[in-house]
Amino acid sequence: MANIGATTAFYKVETSLTRANNEVSKSMERLATGKQNANAGDRSSYVAMADTFRLDYVGTKAGIKGASVAMGYLETGMRVLDSASSLLARLQELAVLGGNNTNTTQDHEAINLEAEALAEEFNRLMTTSTYKGKNVFVTNASSEYVSLGGRNAEMTFGIGTVSYTELYSSAARTIVSGPNAAATTFNISHLPSDAVVAKSYGAALKQTTTGNLDASSTYVVRNLGTDKTYNGTDHNGAASILANAVSVNGVLKASLTNSDSLAAGHVIVTHASDTVTVTPHASKTASTYAKVRTDDNAFVKGETYVIYSLGTGAGATTGDNDGTHIIDAATDVDGGAISGTLKVGQKFKIKSDATDLQMARINSLIQGMSFTKASDTLTQDIEAVQAKLNTARVQAGSQYAALESAVAYTTDLTAQFELGFNSVNGVKFSMETAHLAKNQILQQAATAMLAQANQGQQSLLQLIQG
Repeated sequence: MANIGATTAFYKVETSLTRANNEVSKSMERLATGKQNANAGDRSSYVAMADTFRLDYVGTKAGIKGASVAMGYLETGMRVLDSASSLLARLQELAVLGGNNTNTTQDHEAINLEAEALAEEFNRLMTTSTYKGKNVFVTNASSEYVSLGGRNAEMTFGIGTVSYTELYSSAARTIVSGPNAAATTFNISHLPSDAVVAKSYGAALKQTTTGNLDASSTYVVRNLGTDKTYNGTDHNGAASILANAVSVNGVLKASLTNSDSLAAGHVIVTHASDTVTVTPHASKTASTYAKVRTDDNAFVKGETYVIYSLGTGAGATTGDNDGTHIIDAATDVDGGAISGTLKVGQKFKIKSDATDLQMARINSLIQGMSFTKASDTLTQDIEAVQAKLNTARVQAGSQYAALESAVAYTTDLTAQFELGFNSVNGVKFSMETAHLAKNQILQQAATAMLAQANQGQQSLLQLIQG
């Protein structure tokens, strides 16, 4: 039966038109934004996947940037090491040039001063070099971290601090004798001229037979006299030492008794305030108290020396002779014990584990011996430091190569993450364009059919008019 209400066809066509309009609208929005999930209701699971991919690829992109900065740090470190090696090469030249007996004092002084300048620059380079405000050398190698994208994707890097104390000392010293004596202070551990210029290494700073010993000083008993036993009455020198010194031969004053005696080679450490008088009783002969040397001409543990002259002891190694104290604190260059009479040209090395008493005795010589450093002392120092620089360079180079490989891998990973993100987030233009065209056709067809569906009402109007 005909009526003036909307027909079934109208509702169906209207529904189809609404659906087509919605699809056209969505397609246009996707194409305009480039996202296939432009609408709030679109594929919510895809959005979650896209967000996960986005975190991954932005993280790896940032990781690549961070790794590039770390590689710049390592590259800077290697350039610093290159410069340091160049300085050592010039120092090696000077070490060899300085080890020549035809050099005049002026020649030696010029060579020594240039060596000191190079050592200072080496120290400056190794202690102040920075990259982006960060020290190039860190306390522990490979202790710094760089993230390569999250999820425990991190690497370590860092060039360890290079120790070069055998070549350079932060405590400046004054040269006591020989070229450059008292002219300036030096931080380089050994002068080039030390290889050929003889010095009185280990010679006592002073010798005392009567009077007071200097406060806060160390002495060694030499040329032992008869004033040696402390009985509290007539041995004034020994009494003063045993009563007022801090220690005698390593024994603290509080542990000494009336029966203790002094002996040749005993080491005495004086007190800062108590006066130690060594003047003997009139009926006793005085000992000689040699003050231990502590300045630049003191023997040093682990270093090698060559005998230049024997002095009055003539190299004897028995009794209270300088040679006796030398063989007690030193070994030959091969590490064996020294025996027999010492000779000019003989090399010996101070034990690295020599005791304080042994070092005190070897630095209180009184018989006029003289020595030079071994000719290769400075060159050995340089070679030892160069070996450490080589180790640091290997550290930096291997870390750089590892980061370079990691960056290549992470770059590929970033591409995969971004591809995954785009696959679930980016609109597929060819497909979406076809979908839009289809729905636009449906839209136009539905509009035409809607007009046809409305023709029923027009027929009713004609009946009324007829």
